[in-house]
Parts: sequence; C-alpha cells; structure tokens
Amino acid sequence: MRRNSLAQLMAIALGLVIATPSLAQTSQPLSLDEGLDLAPGFEEITLDGHSGGSSSSQDCGYTATAANHEITLRQDFSYLRLEVEAEGSPTLLVIGPDSGDRFCARSLPQQSGYWQAGTYRIYVGDRNGSSQPYRLLISENP
Repeated sequence: MRRNSLAQLMAIALGLVIATPSLAQTSQPLSLDEGLDLAPGFEEITLDGHSGGSSSSQDCGYTATAANHEITLRQDFSYLRLEVEAEGSPTLLVIGPDSGDRFCARSLPQQSGYWQAGTYRIYVGDRNGSSQPYRLLISENP
C-alpha cells in the first residue's frame, strides 16, 4: 500500500511540474494582452508587438493611447533591463508606480538599473510616427 501511495504522489508532483507554466524558462517570444508579473530569478523574457501610434507623447515620439505592456514587479529588483529591438526610430516610455515616475529613452531605447516593486506601463513608440514590429527584451543580466 505504501509503495502505491508513493508512486501516486510522485505522479501528482510530476503532473504539477509539467502542467505549471513558467515564464522563468521562456526563450520563445511572448505576445501579451494582459499584464506580466515578475519576481527576481527569472530568465530573459521577450515580448513582441508593434511600435508607434497616433498619440504624441511630446518628448518620446508617437505611442499608442494604451500601454503596449504592463509589468508588475512583485519585489524590488537590484538590477533590471528593458531593451527594445526594432527598425525605424523606436522609443521606450516607462511610467512607474509612483507619481512622477516617468522615463523616456529616445536614442537608445533601453532602461536599466534599480527598479522598485510596483506596476509599470511600457509604451514602445516611434520618433517619426511609423509602426514597426519590435521585440522587448526583459532581463536581470547587464
């Protein structure tokens, strides 16, 4: 009886491991319509989308009216890097959890360093208003 119970427990545990999706092991591009929750210890994540939009951000080119991505950090990150890869003239606009937390990268569309816990809205814009496919890389590695 004990041997059978152990085998059943192992089968259940294996089923949970296989059935549980893990962004920490993602190397394939993801396209997300809903938010992404991150905790320290994940591997690089890639999100795809289209840059630009009809809304002028004044200093960060043209963006969509809604954020391209929403990322919630469950804990503070001593180092986190967001980097956009795209043709055209991409920009990266990050609006943070606290009032006044706003960063725009125009020439080199990336932001890295210390990030506090909270929800961030990510806009991938274009200085010229065009729309291009992009990849947003999210990593804890410099």
